[in-house]
Amino acid sequence: MTPTEQNEFWLKFHRFQMRYELMYTARINKALKAQVQQYISTQNLMDVNSADLYMLLLDLYKTTGPAWAYQTRSLSKKAGGQMGFSERVVSIMRQIFEIELWNVADDITTTTKRLIQEVLSDAALEGWSFDEIVKKLVSPDFTAKRARLIARTETVNAANAGSMANLKAAGATKKIWIAARDNRTREHHKEVNQTVIGIDELFHVGDSYMSHPGSKEGSAEEVCNCRCAVAGVV
Repeated sequence: MTPTEQNEFWLKFHRFQMRYELMYTARINKALKAQVQQYISTQNLMDVNSADLYMLLLDLYKTTGPAWAYQTRSLSKKAGGQMGFSERVVSIMRQIFEIELWNVADDITTTTKRLIQEVLSDAALEGWSFDEIVKKLVSPDFTAKRARLIARTETVNAANAGSMANLKAAGATKKIWIAARDNRTREHHKEVNQTVIGIDELFHVGDSYMSHPGSKEGSAEEVCNCRCAVAGVV
């Protein structure tokens, strides 16, 4: 890919990712608020569960991944020379992430419980009433920023995983890391930008080794809020 083609590809990816990020941010925020309500209803942190959040994340991956794979099907054909988008991508996404997303949902739920516990600790020190605790827990700031972070992180991973599934199905042999095109791009991602490796190899990003941008193989430092893309190389 030429530098111009890389820029065009990332801009297309960025527009796509932002659309799905916005689509899922509100739904994830609602799911986080529902977890808070689970605690408020029983005043027991053990009742805060990840079931609904898991189903939402699974929907995100089954929707976002194949949608991006479909948008990049022409490039997959060029890179592999065989086939473009296939409904098999949906099945592949389910196979890859059905179990992994339970861990993601559980991690998010653990964070929700920790944040609630921090409010309870503050309440104990300050002598807040339960009504005051509830007011703190249901404030928009308690879930809004987390919801957007989760939506961005997961849509980037889902889209790039969908692209990888499609590239492999097309028989592509090489891939390239395309870093976000602005001054917010972290240093490790600038360093790996334009790196071309084999389709089954791992990108060396900081102290992590990742199959694609957003992959859970990487540390949180390299994954959270990432906006980079992976593409096949003709």
